[in-house]
Amino acid sequence: MERSVMYVDITAFAVSVEAVREPRLRGRPVVVALQKANRSLVYASSYEARRAGIHRGMPLQEARRLCRDLIVLPPNPSLYAHATQAMLDLLSGFSPIIEPVRYGHAYLDMTGTRRLFGSPADAGAKIQREIRERLNLEATVGVATNKLVSKVASDVVKPTGLQDVRPGDEERFLSPLPVHYLPGVGKATLQQLAELNIHYIRELARIPLTHLTQLFGQRGTQLHQWAHGIDPRPVQPPRREPCIEERETLPEDTNEIPVLRAVLFRLAERACRRLRQEHLMAQRLSLELRYSDGVETKGEMRLAFASQFEHEIYPAAEEAFAHLLTRRVRVRSLRLGLKELKPMVRQLCLFSSPEGERRERLLSALDRIRDRFGEDAIHYAHTLALN
Repeated sequence: MERSVMYVDITAFAVSVEAVREPRLRGRPVVVALQKANRSLVYASSYEARRAGIHRGMPLQEARRLCRDLIVLPPNPSLYAHATQAMLDLLSGFSPIIEPVRYGHAYLDMTGTRRLFGSPADAGAKIQREIRERLNLEATVGVATNKLVSKVASDVVKPTGLQDVRPGDEERFLSPLPVHYLPGVGKATLQQLAELNIHYIRELARIPLTHLTQLFGQRGTQLHQWAHGIDPRPVQPPRREPCIEERETLPEDTNEIPVLRAVLFRLAERACRRLRQEHLMAQRLSLELRYSDGVETKGEMRLAFASQFEHEIYPAAEEAFAHLLTRRVRVRSLRLGLKELKPMVRQLCLFSSPEGERRERLLSALDRIRDRFGEDAIHYAHTLALN
C-alpha cells in the first residue's frame, strides 16, 4: 500500500492564535517579541508585518522602524500549547498516527484512509475546512508519500494553500526549488553548497553520494536521499508516558551558554510549578536541544529522589545540558520533560530543617504571586540573562 503523509501548518501560528482571542489584530502588522529585553528580537510575525519587510530574528527596534504602527505582543507559551492541543484533538479524527513537530505543526500518516476521507487532497481540504470552522484558524497542508516532501509541499504553498505531490513525482517536484527548502539546511550548509555552486535541489541531486559524504559526513547521505525525494522516516506519535513538558523556541538562535542556561532554568521553573499545582513529584527528566540546522540531541537524567522543586531539578537538567551541548551550531529551541510522576509526599530529609521549610514557604509565595500577577511578575536571578 502506498504511503500517504500529510503535513499541517497553522498559518503564522503564534500571531493567529492571539488574533482568535483579540479579533482586532486580524489584518494588522503584529509581531511577538519580548519588549523589555535588551536587543529584543522578533519571534513571530503576521503576514502583514512580513510584507513590511519584518522577519523572524530581526531586532525589534529595526522592525519598529520599518513599520510605525507595528503591534508588539509578548510570547504566550501556555496559549500556544492550548491551541496546539486543540489542533491535535481535531486531527485525531482523521488519523490515529500523529507526530507533533512544534506549536501548530504536525505530521499525519493518512495511509489506508482513502475509503473514509477520499483522496489525500480531499482529506487535506477537509482538514483545512474543519480548522477554519472549529478553531477559526487557517492552515497550509502538504500531501506526499513521505515526511520530507509533505513538509516542503506545505512550505511552497504558504500561507493557506494545499499541495498534493503524487507518488512518483517527488524528485520532479523538488528539483526546481532552492536548496533552502530542504529542512535542516541552515546558513552554514547553504554557504558550503554555494561555494560548490549548488543553489537548487536539482544541482544537489547531481552530486555523487561519495562526494557528499566526504563534505558533510553522515549528513551527506541524508542530503543525497532528500535531493532525490527519498525519506524513509515513519510518522512517530509521541510516547504516552505521563509527562509534564515545557518547551521554548528562542527569539534568536544562540550558543551563548548563560542565555541557554537561563532558558533552561525558566523551563524548570514552569515545569515544577505545574508539578506543585497538580500535587505531583518527578524522578526523571528528559532534555532535547534543537539546533539551527534542524539537528536534535536528546538525553535523560534520573534524580536521586522524586521532587517538585526547581532548585533540586535544575541541577540535574543542567548536567544533562552539559552532556548534550557538544556542537558549535547555535541552538534554536529547548524542551524539558519531567517523568516518572508520582503523588506528592513530604520528604523528611528535606523538611526536617528550617532551611527546607523556608524554601517551601518561599516557593509557595512565588506561586501565589504568579497566580495573581502573571508569570513575569517576579524572576529568579538565574534568568537575568534573558532580560
